[in-house]
Amino acid sequence: MKRLSIVVLVVLSHTLAARGQANYRLHDGVTLFVHNTGGQDFTFHLSVRDLNLFEHGPREVLVKVYDPWGNTLVRQVLPDDGITKPLFQIPMAAWDHEAWFHAYAQEKGAALLRWSAQSDPERLATVPKRDFTFPIRGGAKGIYRIMIVGCTDHYVTWRLEPELPYALSGHPDWLHGQGGAGMKAYVYVPRGSVGLHVALAEYDQPRQRRVVVRAPDGRELVNRSAEQIFWRQQVDFDQPGKWDDQVLTVEVSPGKNDYLLLLKLRLAKNPQINYRGELVAPAVWARDEATARAVKGGAIYHDGQVFWHGFQVRFHAWLNKLRPEDFEVRNERGELASPAPGVDLTPGKKLPLLPQRPGFLPVNGPYWHSPLCDVILHHWPAHKNRAALHLALRDLHAGLRSIGPNDHVSVALGGPFANLAYEFSNYAWHYWRPAWRILRHTDAPEEVKAIVREAFLVAGDRLAFCRSWERINGNAFAQVVAALRYCSEATGDPLQKELFDTYCDRFANGGWGERVGVGPSGPVQEGFAYEHHYGSYMLTTWQAVLTDLPDERLQRIYDGVRRWFSYTLADENIPAGAWSSRTHYYPHWKIETEGPFAWKGLPGPDFTESINHANEWFAARRKNYYILTYHGRLSPKWMSHSHLGQSGYGGGMICQLHVPGRGLVLASVLNGAYGENMDVSQWRTFRLHTLAGTQADGAPFVAADSEHFDARLVGQRVESSGAIRGTPLYARRAFTFAEKEIICEVQLQETPDTDLLTLWLKHPLRGRVREAYELIPFLPQTRPPSGTKPAPTTVAVLDDQGKIAATLDEKPALASAVIVDRGGFGVRIHFDKPRPVFRTLQGVLFIQLTDQPVLAREIQFSYRLLPFGN
Repeated sequence: MKRLSIVVLVVLSHTLAARGQANYRLHDGVTLFVHNTGGQDFTFHLSVRDLNLFEHGPREVLVKVYDPWGNTLVRQVLPDDGITKPLFQIPMAAWDHEAWFHAYAQEKGAALLRWSAQSDPERLATVPKRDFTFPIRGGAKGIYRIMIVGCTDHYVTWRLEPELPYALSGHPDWLHGQGGAGMKAYVYVPRGSVGLHVALAEYDQPRQRRVVVRAPDGRELVNRSAEQIFWRQQVDFDQPGKWDDQVLTVEVSPGKNDYLLLLKLRLAKNPQINYRGELVAPAVWARDEATARAVKGGAIYHDGQVFWHGFQVRFHAWLNKLRPEDFEVRNERGELASPAPGVDLTPGKKLPLLPQRPGFLPVNGPYWHSPLCDVILHHWPAHKNRAALHLALRDLHAGLRSIGPNDHVSVALGGPFANLAYEFSNYAWHYWRPAWRILRHTDAPEEVKAIVREAFLVAGDRLAFCRSWERINGNAFAQVVAALRYCSEATGDPLQKELFDTYCDRFANGGWGERVGVGPSGPVQEGFAYEHHYGSYMLTTWQAVLTDLPDERLQRIYDGVRRWFSYTLADENIPAGAWSSRTHYYPHWKIETEGPFAWKGLPGPDFTESINHANEWFAARRKNYYILTYHGRLSPKWMSHSHLGQSGYGGGMICQLHVPGRGLVLASVLNGAYGENMDVSQWRTFRLHTLAGTQADGAPFVAADSEHFDARLVGQRVESSGAIRGTPLYARRAFTFAEKEIICEVQLQETPDTDLLTLWLKHPLRGRVREAYELIPFLPQTRPPSGTKPAPTTVAVLDDQGKIAATLDEKPALASAVIVDRGGFGVRIHFDKPRPVFRTLQGVLFIQLTDQPVLAREIQFSYRLLPFGN
């Protein structure tokens, strides 16, 4: 039986071959630039295989075909294969997560699967394939673009009939190469290039690939081997534009394993294009120099400038028909005027304003500035000034010019990459609403409206398939939803309406994967867990879309986030959200004092609740206290392994204990962002409510590094338990929310898998600890009356009559009870028996549970919290 040739990148005899079938693994998309010199009709045969490995739920494939003028010849969404039950348990979004996981597993000697084996021809041949045929009507001579976008579970195989030469571009970043042969390819350098970004990833061992990039004169620009999983390199050309219109040669040496290859041409700054970061052009890989030169990297040269799409050229030509005076904004008296506040058209000279319309809301709040066209078009209905409309159209064109040959914004930030949820959504590319305003609210000429609609059919279709890396950062992921809402309303296109509906539904209901989008407790997730600071951004950014385009689905999501903050915000701007998966900053949202989302820490009726019935956060309010505990999901260990320490803790910790009407008393807070000073080994400096210490083998443990998926509220009592990650230990927590006190219980245990792990041999140190403390964090300063300075919080040992016996300091003291007094309010803590206890200056009580080696099960502690002061 003939072997399938599943070579995914630029192996000359396969993927870039002009003859026979080609095969490719999507990361997330690929574009074929077909050189059709005669303008003949041809047929595109496509087969799709779906591994159904990484993704959760259905994943469609987008297929589009454009003629040399940019006219759409094929626009089709291929349905999922129907297999939607999740298989892969580890949440992932993009290549870096997969790479981090491989690095984490390899460092621990626990690598499980060979990444390259998924491309094995015999293995892949067992995966069912679905065949699709697309007849392409010719006519125009030149370069036809065929774009396919899916996800990393998709392998695609294609064939052109008759055979036509083509070049290939992967997007947004990578091409996937298969183990075996090396490759040699040719990459055209578009005009205005000033350098390169090059990167390689090779997950499996042995790593054998060497990448050599040669300039047209034969000089080596890059010569790197894959000694590590990933490397990247930036190259500056000797002179900007030195290699314009010439061809680079790229060679990858043979190797046993699959690999990912990236090459992007860095482009010079262009004041006529609006973008964030660095303009880049993706490499378009050709099997021969002639094809590379014919395709020109997808560039279109017109009027001395570089374009990538027919709509860009047509928009440019339309604007060029206007005279300079057509852009001069004048008021009814004929005076030069400003079309909107803050629009400075004549630096140094203050102009009168045209009539304005109140209520401008930036689509990304304070997180990125609004473009000129968005501001002008908001106010345009108040004056309907033609020159102001021309200015807005010109500015919109400048934004549209940042869209590259793969239908998305082509930029790089912080190296060769760009997360399109930031750079192509309402986060930083604010042209979705201006398009809606132009097409629906202005009297712009039909000719230019047709161009704008065409542009946003291109952009919106591609954005709807931004669903991998984009889903990791919830604050930006939410902006994809908002952008698609504007786009579908702008174009009025039925397919884009369906794409928005699908995207929104999956965003709200877990359809984009485990731990992304809206979480069970209501907020939008970030880092595969919950983020307190970034999680607040959409409360500001979504105000625009909800005002402009009211939508019950978006409103429900928004209200769910707002409701969640009514429980999780803390008084005094204390970021009492130590479960936060990214930062330690306070949210960008203020405590609400009235209405359905009023903060639960305010005085009010008693309640005990599981937030959103999700059994992750539990809250209780009584006359003398408000308490919030967290038991839910945490950022994965393999992800925190790439951070500065563990990013977020939980394990049934007390997030905050508040005395209504007075202030916070206890609060778990992080020491820094992205795990800074929060590595498990740094537990002695933590300001968390947790059980922590040292195992018998000397390794640290922190019970808050656990996820308690069995958490349940029965009556007024919460119980939960979970494995302490990275240890053979297990932790249990319980809270009973009584009328005037909270009863807290904690117990350590050996792992429930002890019987398995001791099947043949018993490890003498496993399941034993030699040091353990219960940590209780408090606010170290009082809350003084306005205009006075705070004093240190009083922390003291209580005698049997509940009176202060001695001030507690950093030296251990034997105590049955401790008081924490912030100036007339605080909490009394009564232990189950006398125990050694000390405090730190940072505001943490350390209650010693053992200083001798014991079995984990012997570590148990109960105590009562009696808040006072209101």
